[in-house]
Order: sequence, then C-alpha cells, then structure tokens
Amino acid sequence: MTCYARVRTGDDVCEECGAIGPLATRGGGKSEASRNLCTRCYRNPRRPCGICGRLKRIALKATATSPDVCPTCYQAPVIDCSICGQQALGRLRTNNGRPRCFACQATAQIEAALTGPDGTIRPELLPVRDALTATSRPRSLLSNWHNLASLHLLAEIAQGQLGLTHDALDARPQTFSVTYLRAMLVATDALPPRDEHAARLHRYAIRAVAGVDNPELRGVLTRYARWHVVGRAKTNRHGHISAATAARCRRDVQTAKAFFDHLTARNHDLDDCPQACLDGWIIVDRSRRLGFIRWLKRGGYLARTRLPKPIPGKDPRHDIDPGQQLDLARQLLHDGDSASIEDRAAACLVLLFAQPIAKIVTLTTADIRAVDSDTYLALGREPLLLIPPLDALITALPVAKPFGTASALADRRWLFTGKNAGTHLQPPSLMARMSRLGITIRASRNTALLHLASTTPPAVFANLIGVDIGTATRWAGIAGAAWNSYATAPR
Repeated sequence: MTCYARVRTGDDVCEECGAIGPLATRGGGKSEASRNLCTRCYRNPRRPCGICGRLKRIALKATATSPDVCPTCYQAPVIDCSICGQQALGRLRTNNGRPRCFACQATAQIEAALTGPDGTIRPELLPVRDALTATSRPRSLLSNWHNLASLHLLAEIAQGQLGLTHDALDARPQTFSVTYLRAMLVATDALPPRDEHAARLHRYAIRAVAGVDNPELRGVLTRYARWHVVGRAKTNRHGHISAATAARCRRDVQTAKAFFDHLTARNHDLDDCPQACLDGWIIVDRSRRLGFIRWLKRGGYLARTRLPKPIPGKDPRHDIDPGQQLDLARQLLHDGDSASIEDRAAACLVLLFAQPIAKIVTLTTADIRAVDSDTYLALGREPLLLIPPLDALITALPVAKPFGTASALADRRWLFTGKNAGTHLQPPSLMARMSRLGITIRASRNTALLHLASTTPPAVFANLIGVDIGTATRWAGIAGAAWNSYATAPR
C-alpha cells in the first residue's frame, strides 16, 4: 500500500488538508461523516475489537465471517501452539521454529524470572507463579515486561538480591509497584498479612521524630506520636486502621512537629514560649492546632501561656436540595446505564443512608443476610432491610475484575474489590468515582442525615446506619425534630 500510494498519481483533492493525490477513502458512503480523505488524514474508526474486546481503532474491518480486529490483535495470528496444542494468538516461529501461543511464552518468561541461582523456584513463590501465569492477557504481560517494576522486584527476590520480608520492601521507596507486589505476596501467603496503614503510620512517626534536632523536643514528640496519636488510633471492625484514620494521625504528628519548628525558628522552647508566639501559630489553623496545645498544657508545658476562648461551632453543611439528592438516588437505582454496579451501590449507600466511604469499602459478604425473601445489610447494630431494587445491587457484589492478579487472587469476601491482589477498594478511588457522578460526599451524607433525623427517631436510625446516639440526637436537633414524646413499644 505504501509503495502503491507513492507512485500513484491522480487529481483527487483531500477534503481535510487540501492535498492533491491518492485517497484512502472516498465520500458518498453510508456514513454522513464520509469524506474524501488522503492516507495522512484518514483515521480508522474506533470500535470494540472482536478478539480482545477493547475499544480501539480498527485495523481489519469486519466481514461476513470475521469481526473487527484492532492493530494489536491483527499483528498476531491465531496459531496451533506447539506446546499446549490450543488454538490461540501467538507467534509462528518462536519455539525452535514452531508456533507458540502468548500464554506459553508468558509462562516460560515468568518461570525464567522466578528461577533462583540453584535452578529451582522457591516454594514460597510457586503460588505467585501460578497467579501470574493465570492472566487472561498474556500478550499485555509480555509487551510490558520490561516496564513493570513489580516484576523486576520479584525477580530480585527470586535471585536472593532482595529479602522476602516486609522490612526489605519497606526499605524501598513506597511506589505503586512495591505496594502491588506486597499485596500479591500477601495474597499468595508468601508474606504474612499485616495492617499496612498502621505500618506506614509507624514509619512516618519515626521519620518525623528523627527530623527534630532538639533532644527535649524530640522526646516530647516521641511521647505524643507513640502514645497519644498512634497508640490511641481507632481501628475499624476488621481490626485495622482505616486510611482516613491514618491520614488524620499523620496530620496530628505533622502539626506537632510544625509547632516545634515554629518555636525553634524563634529561639523559644516549651518553658519560655510567650503568648504572642503561641497566638501567632494557632491563628493560622485554630481547629487543628488547638488539640496539640491542649495536650501540652495537660502535660505541664507552656506555663507562660493560656488557651484562647473556644469559638461556638457551626452547624454541619447540608446545602444540597434533598429532592435533587433523592432524584439522583432514584436514577442510580433504576437506570442500569447510569454507572457501574459498584458505583451505583456505593452511591445509594451514601445518598440514602449517609455511609462514609471508608466504611463502604470494607463491607463484606458476611454483612449481607437473607431472611426468607428479604435481604438485610449490617451497617449498624441492627440489620437494615434493603428494599428493591437496592437489594439486587448489593447482592450482585462483588464484581469480578476482568484481568490481572487482582482477578486471580481476589478476596471474595470484599464487596468492593481493589486493584491490588486480595485487597478492597481504597477510599480515595471510590471518592473520585463518586465525584464523577456528581456526588459531594460530605454534603450528601449530611443531607441524608438531616432527612433521616427529620423522619426517624434518633435511637432507631442510629442503630440502623451505625452512628453514635449522640450524633443522631444532635442531627435531630438541627432538623428541628422533637422526638421526646416518641411512644415506646408496648411490653
């Protein structure tokens, strides 16, 4: 085609660039967008590939007997593999001149990378090999082999250059490849499971303390970080520190270190800090910084200062129209094309039951209970009855991931499975997906709480959605609902 187009002459004009020469496509076709285009301006249409299913530009258009084929699949013929004997995409001459499919090529490359100096694969890494070879896209693995840092780290472990321990991985920069590899090793039992957010929080606290030069201030920060922040961090119902809790703890430690840096820069210490120095630091971020100052005052520090008077708190923001929020919930409940099943289910839990993102991602199949023909979801002390069609959305979870080790090593107990092997979806990822649906988490949760507080007694919805009774009572006050005379159930 290239040589033919180069020597061919003609007086056809491209409607895109105006050049005179041979055309790749002519107008007058069935499509309204059909035009006279030269080879430089013509772009193949984007359609789902009939082999891999991906939406790409088509290299080979469909005929009566064959589907559309994308460039990636078009370059690889369907062959009879000389190793496994199956018909699959592959290369004609890779196995001593004989055809070999991509799956067998990937298997050979994975086994070569995991083979140690003694010519064998460590027993701990055999499940990892099985998970990698089970991928549904072996060609993608082969194409990106040299760009996958996690596979290079895995090869270092197999060669004995990197220890098969959490500490060895902690010593490396905590990039996505290290996190991905660690999750895969834990899911295959090559590494013992641990609370990753807690481990990262401990490492952060150690680095923060090491950054304080003054020995006295370093000792105070050590006690604050170890016993007051990390030691008192609340765990979720699975016994782990959530991502939100770990982030809040890091901010507390960072705030304490920032105050010590503030004192050091002004040549003060905890004993001679004047009121003006303290006021100048608190005024920047009063709500966050006062907590650490109160802890110091309880410990007998900052004797020359006094705490500022408290400012009355404001009512939580709930400026979303409840009618619009319910309309969005109805759309997500009934319109199957509005979003994925995962996103629709999570959005309804936020919009209708004010569930926090950190709690939604940790829901498991054990939280779903079926009693006769009814479906219940355990969000609080009392199970919540799910009405149709929300019950169908929740029971359709988890949705299997399409490819990768996250599919082969998925932990089926999580309703919202994550990208890494054996993990649940991370809160920032789900929050970003909710934002794309037009949902502002904080405001939407507050609007849902306001609606529940105005229609349901605090003791009832507190037990159903898992909030503290004090919080439920406060929202009832904001909603202006008087439940003091609510009739109790007869005995």
